[in-house]
Amino acid sequence: MSLGYVLLSFVLGLLALYTVIPDLLLHRLGIGSWKRQFSPGVALTFDDGPDPEFTPQVLEVLRKHQVCATFFVVAEKAKEFPELIRQIKDEGHQIGVHSLNHRYAWFASPWKTSREWTESVRIVERLLEDKITWMRPPWGTFNLMTWWWLKRHKMRAVSWNAEGHDWEARRTPEEITKRILKNTNEGTIVVLHDSGGEFGARKNSILALERLCKQIVQELKLPLVPLEFPDWKLGKRLTFRVWEKWEHYYAKRHGVERIDAVNIFRLEKSMYDGPKLYAEDGQLLAEKGDLVAEIHLDNIRLQAKGDMQQTALKVMHQVRESLPGLARYVVQERTYDNIKVFVAQTLFHRGVKRFGFKVQDLPDTLRNRGIVWLQKMIMRVYHPAGKNRNNERLGNKTMLVWISKEKLERIFEFDYGE
Repeated sequence: MSLGYVLLSFVLGLLALYTVIPDLLLHRLGIGSWKRQFSPGVALTFDDGPDPEFTPQVLEVLRKHQVCATFFVVAEKAKEFPELIRQIKDEGHQIGVHSLNHRYAWFASPWKTSREWTESVRIVERLLEDKITWMRPPWGTFNLMTWWWLKRHKMRAVSWNAEGHDWEARRTPEEITKRILKNTNEGTIVVLHDSGGEFGARKNSILALERLCKQIVQELKLPLVPLEFPDWKLGKRLTFRVWEKWEHYYAKRHGVERIDAVNIFRLEKSMYDGPKLYAEDGQLLAEKGDLVAEIHLDNIRLQAKGDMQQTALKVMHQVRESLPGLARYVVQERTYDNIKVFVAQTLFHRGVKRFGFKVQDLPDTLRNRGIVWLQKMIMRVYHPAGKNRNNERLGNKTMLVWISKEKLERIFEFDYGE
């Protein structure tokens, strides 16, 4: 093996260490960065601005739909248009930094990389009169120094997991919207642009934004939320993602459907396999083999900061807020016309009688013990305290919680004046 070959291999290895490997880990795999958030909603983000023509148009659409977004701004543009930075902040949006002058990371030396990122943060923080904690490199591309700079300055790198290639003028608003919706679910971070790209592309971005603000909420039944990241280590994040994948699979296989963008309840039609259920007048409402609707809690919406008691209180509050929406949905959705009872088997049964639900004991079977284990595992995954949370208030026994269609109809009539 010649010395030249060895030297070439060494140089290529150094280049890969400086460029390809950091980019693969942080940008492609999301190791060391945040490619998604851990909430029930979808976050909209914008790159390459501010722009005196298009940023105000983006802000107008966001204002119309009451959406809080995040703008990753180029520092030199921010310095040129400080009034737009103040407007973004004053309208309640979040701001991160998107480099000094939008250059490709692979072609920047370590010293230049560090110097430019430090300067970009200094400029934007001075304009905002506030601290910047989030960054996103141009094209999402990292080098080794970018990673080192992140660690040194305790910054969070924010990537994305849904994009519509809206920087290309050939992408119509319909194409941009369709591409983004295809990859959107809970926790999605969407990237759009309020500056840069090909001539004519920004108009399509704004038209697509208008569509997305409507369709994400109305069709996907997901809320549009600000970016927010928990203080989770990589292991917790991976556990969450694996469990979430399982829940998506279960929901798709069993036809579990959302009610609306913010409702804590989801519904699944199934054959009943529990004790006989009677109305107050003695009428039999359901027995084994009857078609019923199972009520599922949308687990990701149970996330709470604090102990088990705070989580339980949050559930009760969300039940109170969501029950009228559930009533409206089952009354107006004709596929529930022949269903008389809505049931759930849950550890969260304290206090539900005040909302019109009945609570019944269930036999101590192996299956029911398995459901107890499953629901406690759900709390371990979704509750921020994880395995350290206090589970004593949950107990070790699930109960059958149910409500009749007739009572739901009365709730609908009371709340909606029907």
